[in-house]
Amino acid sequence: VGADPDTLERLRDQCQVIDQTTPAENSLAYRWADSVVEWVMNPVALPEPLDCFQTLQTVSRGQLLRQTAEWVAAAVQTGRVAPHEIAIIGPGLDAIARYTLAEILADKGLPVASLSDQRPVIHSPLVRSLLTLLTFVYPGLGRLATAEDVAEMLVVLSQIPQAAAVGPWFESVQIDPVRAELLVDHCFEPSLEQPELLPVERFERWDRLGYKATEAYSRLRRWIEQQRQQRQQRLTLGVISVLDRAIQTFFLGGSHLPPDQLSALRELMETTQHYWAVEDRLRQVEPRLGSPDSRSLKTSLERFILLLRQGTVTANPYPVDPGRAVIIATVYQYRLQRLRHRWHLWIDAGSPLWLADTKNLLFGYPLFLGSYQGRPWSTADLDEIHRDRPERILRDLLGRVSDRVVLCHSELAVSGQEQAGPLLTLVVANSES
Repeated sequence: VGADPDTLERLRDQCQVIDQTTPAENSLAYRWADSVVEWVMNPVALPEPLDCFQTLQTVSRGQLLRQTAEWVAAAVQTGRVAPHEIAIIGPGLDAIARYTLAEILADKGLPVASLSDQRPVIHSPLVRSLLTLLTFVYPGLGRLATAEDVAEMLVVLSQIPQAAAVGPWFESVQIDPVRAELLVDHCFEPSLEQPELLPVERFERWDRLGYKATEAYSRLRRWIEQQRQQRQQRLTLGVISVLDRAIQTFFLGGSHLPPDQLSALRELMETTQHYWAVEDRLRQVEPRLGSPDSRSLKTSLERFILLLRQGTVTANPYPVDPGRAVIIATVYQYRLQRLRHRWHLWIDAGSPLWLADTKNLLFGYPLFLGSYQGRPWSTADLDEIHRDRPERILRDLLGRVSDRVVLCHSELAVSGQEQAGPLLTLVVANSES
């Protein structure tokens, strides 16, 4: 998947060839690949239970996701394995599965990295807070700053940066949601031209907010005022510069954030750079075309914020090093990254999508192979291409795990139907009695 072997073979003479032991001696494939492939591919084979395989089995998929995450957390807490030595892999991880696993693991204090998670950039509270912050720095954007957005901004931007090992980032916030709502009710002054955060003394019982919340709120007000003054003095280069300063001030550059939050900030910065590069180019072209210049800073920035809030941007940024986090990925993503772990958890082990043909994943891809002769593809041609692929996937995955494979199986799929995929024989053979 993702390459044309016949075409790559032509480059062999121009490359340095390095012979590698396949599979690696410390992988499960070195000892058990032949047996496991035989049990899975041969319908009449009788698999035997293996010490390196284990089964987690539930009735519904929702129960499976929760039990899997809790099992991982328990294994880490008992010291059997470290978070960065675990990979949770599935044939197709939907957004609900990724979110459920990530949230439960994060609640247990474990760092999580979801590979190629193409969700809208606006899903991150950090991104939403930074966009709301722009409405206080630049004039004319007041209608984009609602009370709910401002309250969220107060909570997110009030955190004290700390290492991820100390605790989840949301535990370090100085303004909790209750205090944020009180501040918005008494100190937020909406305005179409320039919304304001009024001094905390406007709240008659401001002493009940506490020192930490009051200081964090005052620090945010001072930062906003400083940015406005620099804009008036033309000391600020642009929106990209303001966002970068905000990230450096309130998040210390994001160095303490978990990989998914750091990835969201990178998405925002890359999107901002591309957007304003296009805007600058259009400003240069429009005068020569004789069209009126409708691209004022206010209009462009308003379009930018609305574009992100509509969920248009979902591109992945430059890959973030997952570090010491639990990996969540599909089979394709995991193999593409060439990752290796001590423990694998194969989600939805009973799903028929496991070891599925490429034609079910990449529609029409044979047309782009160098060996394509320009004639219609027959069923026999496709069967010939896909014949060895399930075995290659199974051997490759076993070659990327060294100690244990946990088969996570639910009797019922999301649709309510029973699951009877190719790995079901392994699930049954390794079920706990």
